Amino acid sequence: MKPETHNMKRKKGFTLIEMIVALGVFLIAVLISTSSLLALTNAQRKALIFQSTQDNLSFALETMTRDIRTGDSYHCADDVSLVPTDCPSGNDTLTFQNVAGLTVTYRISEGRIFRSINAGSTFDPVTSADVTIEQLIFYVLGSPTTDSLHPRVTIALRGVSGSGTGRSELDLETTVSQRSIQR
Repeated sequence: MKPETHNMKRKKGFTLIEMIVALGVFLIAVLISTSSLLALTNAQRKALIFQSTQDNLSFALETMTRDIRTGDSYHCADDVSLVPTDCPSGNDTLTFQNVAGLTVTYRISEGRIFRSINAGSTFDPVTSADVTIEQLIFYVLGSPTTDSLHPRVTIALRGVSGSGTGRSELDLETTVSQRSIQR
């Protein structure tokens, strides 16, 4: 056999070693891109949970703020006697009289914020069941007419949603002063 003929019979292609190395490089690239995709998906899920928590708590806080701002006779109790009293140490229940003359009560129960109108026996939920309220505290100052302070209510709220690595906690606080001065 001539040397030129021998080279022509030889088949062109990859050797087994070259195939294994190429497959290894390909698998490493796939592994890196998959882990990046999973990290992005996890970050997106956390962002959605946080956004949902923030929206829900902001809505609840805005609803309470709107009612409290135009209310009167604030006190930190479930009592409907409407004797205005301060509670500088805070309480998880607030009762007051709204602008329409109805008695409104906000309280926390079973991890949700509830609202009752006109001292009714039914309490309607203000927050979604997807968000757990861990803390709701009302601080009332200036409610009795015997002091010279303008009535104001401070609301401190902590809510959580999700679990594990997708758990989202949010603390909100606002102070609401009475809009109408009736003194």
